[in-house]
Amino acid sequence: MNTNNNTISNQPAVEPNRPKVGRLWVVIVLLIGLVWGILLSDLATMPFEGRPAFFRGVPFFNPDPSIRLHVVLTSVEVSLLIALVVVYLKVYSETKANFALGLVVVLSALLLQAVLSFPLILGMGEVILVPGLLTLLADFFQIGAYAVFLYLSLE
Repeated sequence: MNTNNNTISNQPAVEPNRPKVGRLWVVIVLLIGLVWGILLSDLATMPFEGRPAFFRGVPFFNPDPSIRLHVVLTSVEVSLLIALVVVYLKVYSETKANFALGLVVVLSALLLQAVLSFPLILGMGEVILVPGLLTLLADFFQIGAYAVFLYLSLE
């Protein structure tokens, strides 16, 4: 007769029941960026006469679909980066871990780069670039990477 007192350790570990808020927040952030991007791309391609007063300083953009898509995708990237900076600022404030502070610095630099290369910001400096296929492909890869990073950060 084998009496093994380690039967508990042979059972698979059970994850505690915690809500899967990570998925929900990633979807919310993606939707916010998408709506924000669509509104900005619509406003940027609207004639000056029909624009709201606060948006009249932004130059008129050709309603080329690739430019509009680039504005939308860049808006999604910026929203994901803002969410990531907020998450890691919270982690740093709770833990005071240097690694979390390092992530805040790196994510802030990526956010600043994304904002400064935002098509509407470049347009204010009279630089209007028509994005090519590789630019749009890079946008999709960045959105995917930031979304996965945000999801993993919230789990």
